[in-house]
Amino acid sequence: MNSQVIKSFGMELKKFKKIWGIYLCDTDQGIKMVQPVRIKEERIWFQHSAKEYIYQQGFTQFSRFHLSEQQTPYHVQGRTIYVMEDWEEGTELDFTNFDDVKKATKLLGTFHAASKGMRPMQEAETVSAISIVPTQMKRRTKEIQRFRRRIYEHGRLSDFDLLFIRYYSYYYGLALDALKRLEKPVCSQWIRTFKENEYLCHGNFIHHNILTGRKGLWLKDFSHCSYHIPLYEFACFVNKTMQKSGFDADRALEMFQIYKTYMEHGDGLEELFFSLLIFPERFLKYCNLYYNQRRSNPSTKYLEKMTELVDTQQEHEQFIMEIKKELL
Repeated sequence: MNSQVIKSFGMELKKFKKIWGIYLCDTDQGIKMVQPVRIKEERIWFQHSAKEYIYQQGFTQFSRFHLSEQQTPYHVQGRTIYVMEDWEEGTELDFTNFDDVKKATKLLGTFHAASKGMRPMQEAETVSAISIVPTQMKRRTKEIQRFRRRIYEHGRLSDFDLLFIRYYSYYYGLALDALKRLEKPVCSQWIRTFKENEYLCHGNFIHHNILTGRKGLWLKDFSHCSYHIPLYEFACFVNKTMQKSGFDADRALEMFQIYKTYMEHGDGLEELFFSLLIFPERFLKYCNLYYNQRRSNPSTKYLEKMTELVDTQQEHEQFIMEIKKELL
């Protein structure tokens, strides 16, 4: 670590150590995290815009960027861009601890509520993932139909192919059900409302980025932050929790009741949540990764992940039935 990088943020470097691709720097103003990043400066400005906006709205459970002497949220040294944040220690979220999961649900709800209406600074490049719902979801669903046709073009079926064929009907049926529900007027209206009100999503709301430390729950790594449909991110978080701790409809419903207190009020939010919850994101993801790699030397990790997924199919089906009965 070049001490000039630290000086550019108005601090003096005492010592540092490198871990996980970042630098932990002991400075005259405390412990700082300095990270080299490989994104455009305009993308950093978008992250900075998001952080400053939600901080002003009262969401403070994260580290803001330090500004350089040039009043930019980064410093360029040679061809490398560096960002600096305060370092916060903590333990990662344990999905099996439901009390912590409920706290994380509140964290996500407050983050989404605080992000409403964010307008990026003029230096920023707008980052949006809004097209995922429902445009990219439709494209992914069509893609697994293409994968199914491709399988029968090969004379020899792999173990992954056999799993795909066996469970195709179940997961493809879920995708069609989700898309059909998303076309309902009440869901379309909610999607338009979320888009018009300019909500942000964190983009990587997983256990690695949700820490419990001396300041309570802490959210880190805004590198995937973008405009998005907040309920999509919440549904992904619920699914991740269920996958890690067991499919428990009562817990999922309790998470939804907590989360929706932070959202705008209106009829049909349950329908949209259910639509996003049942969409088979993981199944489509593993199919995409497997069938778009080199067929001559396929990785076994996708077979392992797919096996892990389909092994819970009956449990998942019962979970969906219980959610539907209680929610709709």
